[in-house]
Amino acid sequence: MTDVLRFIKAMNEDTVPVKEQVVGLLWLLTSTNESAPGSVADLCKTLEAAGHASQNSSRMREQLEADKRVVRRREGFAISARHESQISKKFQAFTTRRTIRASDSVLPREIFEGTRAYIERVVAQINGSYDHSMHDCCAVMCRRLGETLIIEVYEAKGRSMEIKDANNNFFMLNGLLEVLKKDAKINLGRNSKKGLDDLKELGDKSAHNRRFNARQTDIDAIRVGLRTAAEELMHLAGLAK
Repeated sequence: MTDVLRFIKAMNEDTVPVKEQVVGLLWLLTSTNESAPGSVADLCKTLEAAGHASQNSSRMREQLEADKRVVRRREGFAISARHESQISKKFQAFTTRRTIRASDSVLPREIFEGTRAYIERVVAQINGSYDHSMHDCCAVMCRRLGETLIIEVYEAKGRSMEIKDANNNFFMLNGLLEVLKKDAKINLGRNSKKGLDDLKELGDKSAHNRRFNARQTDIDAIRVGLRTAAEELMHLAGLAK
């Protein structure tokens, strides 16, 4: 059952519709035990065990009966032999744990190589979440990168106390930006300031607005400004190549 639940979780991460997840489960059953058709009751229980809401068994049965890739068997449903190869190509990737492919989809990795391991990991998560259409995650990690790089600047200059509260905790991005924008000794460029403002606005909405979900276009809109701000902050922190 653990492998089945992991299989469903992988499909959830790729936002595969529930109707298609049912087909994927049938394929998994057919490929592991050809004599074991999937009953509607078992399919519903499996989806619910994986965290889905209560399933409508009648609707699921109707959908399966209408799906040409599925055949009816005495005790349930199975994948049609004629469509097995096509279905296998679609769902095979979900049976194994997948690693995030390294990419430069939002920020070029080379800019951050050799800086700090934790900065490189944040950039990898920004790019990876974008590639997997997890745009709220991406927006929040962009905000985190902005916070991290501002802190790096003040630490490099021996002025970290200026961006801490009374409990010796670093300010959140809003407080960091208030200090940075007024800092005549740093004099951050106009485009970098705008880039930080934009990523803050998007990151805040993704983190705190329950009715907002970021989209790819939202990330695309802040990408250039984020890179501009990140590179300038890295130079100010002495981290740039």
